[in-house]
This record gives sequence, C-alpha cells and structure tokens, in this order.
Amino acid sequence: MEYSELLRDACRQLPVYLPGKPIELVARESGLDPAAIVKLASNENPLGMGAKAAAAARQAIAESGLYPDNSGYRLTQALSRVHGLDPSQFVLAAGSNEIFYRLCDLFVEPGCEVIFGAQAFISYRIATAIAGGTPVAVPMPGFTHDLEAMRAAITPRTRLIFLPNPNNPTGTALPRADVEAFARDLPGHVIFCYDEAYAEYQSAPADLRPHIAAGAKVVCTRTFSKIHGLAGWRIGYGYAGKELAALLNAVRPPFNTGNVAQAAALAALDDDAFVQESRRVNAAGQRQLQEGLAALGIEHIPSEANFILAAFPDAAAAAAALQARGVIVRPVANYGLPGHLRISVGTESQNSRFLDVLASILVSKKPPV
Repeated sequence: MEYSELLRDACRQLPVYLPGKPIELVARESGLDPAAIVKLASNENPLGMGAKAAAAARQAIAESGLYPDNSGYRLTQALSRVHGLDPSQFVLAAGSNEIFYRLCDLFVEPGCEVIFGAQAFISYRIATAIAGGTPVAVPMPGFTHDLEAMRAAITPRTRLIFLPNPNNPTGTALPRADVEAFARDLPGHVIFCYDEAYAEYQSAPADLRPHIAAGAKVVCTRTFSKIHGLAGWRIGYGYAGKELAALLNAVRPPFNTGNVAQAAALAALDDDAFVQESRRVNAAGQRQLQEGLAALGIEHIPSEANFILAAFPDAAAAAAALQARGVIVRPVANYGLPGHLRISVGTESQNSRFLDVLASILVSKKPPV
C-alpha cells in the first residue's frame, strides 16, 4: 500500500509553502561565490541580530545540553512588562507561524470555515487544510484586505479569521481604526487572529489589547524573526485572554522554543536602539528601492513593511535572471500573483546591487523581462 492511500483526506492536496532560496543553494546551482550573493527574498533584517541578542545567544549555548524552560518564564515575564498584560496571557511558539497551526488544532475540523485574504500569508491556508477545514479566501481589491467583504463572508460555520497587518506579500496595511472596529464587531462564535509580524515597522499599529481585556475572542501574534533579526532561531509569541492562551499552551509541543532562542529574544526586547536603527535602515531602503524601481519604469505597491511588491511583464524570467547574477528575490505566483516579485529591503549596498543588476537585465533583455 502506498503512502498516498494512507493519507488523511485533508492532506491530499495541501498548498505548498515556498521559502526564499538559501544563499548556499543558489551558490551551488549557479556556480557563484556565496559571499557575492545578495538575498532579498525572505524579509529578514539585513542588519542580522542585535549585539545584545547575539551576546545572550552565545552565553546560552553553554547550557544547550539541558532542556529549556518549557514555560519560558523569564521571556513571558518580560513580554508582560512590554505589553502591559499578565504573563499567563502569552504563548511562546517556534515563530508566530506555529500559533496559526495550534489555533486550527483547537477550533477547526471538517465542516468549519476559516476566512483570510486571497493574497494573505499562505500558512493560513495550509493550517486550515491540514485541520480539514474549509478555506474561505476573500478577494483583495487593490492588494488590500476588504474588511466589509470579510465580515460578509462570516457564516455560522466560521471559526477563525486571519488578518495580517501589514500584509505579506503585498505590504499593504489597513488603518488602525478600521482594524479595531472590525475586531469589536465580530460574532461570538468567531476567533480573530491578528497577525502583527510586521507591526514594529508601523508608526501607529492597531492595538487590540482593550478588546482582549473586554473579553473579545482575539489573539495577536508577533515574531522575533523580522525587526529583531532572529529568523534563524525560530521564536515568536501570541497574546490573548487567559482562557485562550491556556488552550494554546495546552496544545503546543513540549519545549517548542529552545533555550538559545528564548535568551536571544529576551535580550532583543531590551535593545530598543537596535529596533530604532532597523526602522531607520528600512525606511531609507524603502525610499531607495521605490525611487530606483520608478526610475526603471517598474510599478510597485506602497508598503508599510520591510519589503516591496513589484510588477514585471515576466516575473519568473526576471527572478531567474536576477538569481543567475547573484540576487535572490521572491516569486509569488503561489499567492495568485504570477506577475509580481517580492523584494525584501536590504542595506543600502544590497539595494544598490539589486537595482544595478535589474537595470542590466532590462537593458540586455536576456532573458526578456
């Protein structure tokens, strides 16, 4: 009997998450020097991690022979101080992405519906499919979430709504007041997951803590992978009411966040100077890329995150040509955007390299773009 015959029905046609290609893989495939490759494909912080986080990680490595604190006591205490919530309201995760799967573990089964934007983060669709739920992908006119349409899509079978703000991969963001009103108006049988992976790049992100305090079925998720530069350590968290947080903690795997990741995250929370510098570099990089793309005649979508979505007549050919010259960007055809590429904001020199290589491709038209 084949594995395909043993699969659960829900897992027979799963969507595929396609990460940005690692530098080492591109170097092998293209015969390039890894040191000469620029990766602008995974929305990583081009500054890496901050000095405080790096020092804490090095110190924690000495205790890697021991299991980590499963409760994440020190980190949840620090998060409590940062967000003004009780420590029992937090759940730690191997990246905020893990919480999406745990929510589906808890609340989604065949017959249940999960709502998200058609061009929203693909993990929502994958988590729904694995749980056997029905995905409800709401169109996003202008590459932006349509909250009225999402509200209209709610039925008695709806269990979860996922909303990332800013959205990945489009970079668009909804006004704070609109998000807060949306969270307030949801019916009691719907749990609202508000994905704040890129919130630190916004000047005035929405604040759903008052809704949580009022008893709304809301969970907010954050990650240390983006502005804090800890993508390789895989650590994030969510915060919610005590009951929902307890349920999420009950279904997370034991020791799902390692001791080094917890230590680095704890130090990152105390490094506001690094966060501010990361914001500055990102804002400058956004301007550099937008001006450079405009000068080359490439249309792009204004972004409030650390990446830009740009339109190309032949996006696949453009991505291949860039990669062959040592610049990795992200095709997003699996998001229903075959005519676009997502470009992460890098350092000034990395952005210049991308723009220079792109200009040379456009001039040579080999392959056509």
